[in-house]
Amino acid sequence: MDFTFNEEQRLAAQSLRELLNDYCQGNDLRRAADARDLSSFEAACATRRARLAELGLTGALVPAEQGGLGLGVVDFVLLAEEAGRAALPEPLVDIEGVAHPLFSALVLAVPSERAESGLQETLAGSALVLSAAPGTTALANAAFAQYLLLGGSDDELALYLASDISLTHRDSVDPLRRLSEIALTDAKPIAKVTGAAAASAWQAARARSAVLNAAQLLGLGSRMLEIAVAYSLERKQFGKAIGSNQAVKHSLADVMVKLEFARPVVYAAAATLAPVRVAHAAVAAADAADRAARAAIQVHGAMGYSWEVDLQFYAKRAWALAGLNGGRPAQFSAVYQSLLSGEFEA
Repeated sequence: MDFTFNEEQRLAAQSLRELLNDYCQGNDLRRAADARDLSSFEAACATRRARLAELGLTGALVPAEQGGLGLGVVDFVLLAEEAGRAALPEPLVDIEGVAHPLFSALVLAVPSERAESGLQETLAGSALVLSAAPGTTALANAAFAQYLLLGGSDDELALYLASDISLTHRDSVDPLRRLSEIALTDAKPIAKVTGAAAASAWQAARARSAVLNAAQLLGLGSRMLEIAVAYSLERKQFGKAIGSNQAVKHSLADVMVKLEFARPVVYAAAATLAPVRVAHAAVAAADAADRAARAAIQVHGAMGYSWEVDLQFYAKRAWALAGLNGGRPAQFSAVYQSLLSGEFEA
């Protein structure tokens, strides 16, 4: 069995990294975070969004017969890692990794001319679709979407016009994720799937979300480690770089070990989407990113969490992502249930 990524997968990730190195640095993030309203936020992100569209990633995980690229999660995991490394404000992973394939599943389960045209509209880039799994009350970037995929329970998957859904702005730990509270009220869906088909679609969407968020956390952790190492070599105290201190060296080395041990776990989860592997990946990546954030902030001293330092954007994104999909309690519960069912032995 080949456990390495192929050349196409690596080149796609490299292309995304090069683009984000040019259009998603600290100053770009700061302009987006300083935006006081949605129009200002969109203006701050416009150039980068146009360049992202040129990469041709739209519909990456949608079957080719529906107009997508027909790729799998393992093809997308390196791209998610690069999106995390840049703390990308655009919901690339939420759309391409979760919402688009979920939209595709809905159209396949219940053929609907209106839903099919909506899918093609989003694949063409003229509309945006996002999803919120049952039990989710807040959704990032919902204010920019034209379509929303929601469900009152795991046995229901419905497509709504975003304009029919009540959205209330909520503050987020991450200023680059525009958070909205969702209220269905009396909105009528464009199309709806119920029963086993809906439950299966939501299960797959949650698995993709957990794995790809874990990949983003790997990227965030790696970026925070780079920032901390660079600062430790630049900042001097008593005539020496603080990076020459053994305590600083060991702290950053521990972060690297944590990240390197989490990385194959995330890649294995992307390749299999097995529930236990997905849960393991989510916990391992969240722990590694949290360790990276704490160590990097400590290396920066009192200014580590201040607005003037770019590090805070990556740390806040890591903390926001770590709480998604139920956070650690939900992932540990999945492992526990797998133990009880005899799915694997500890």
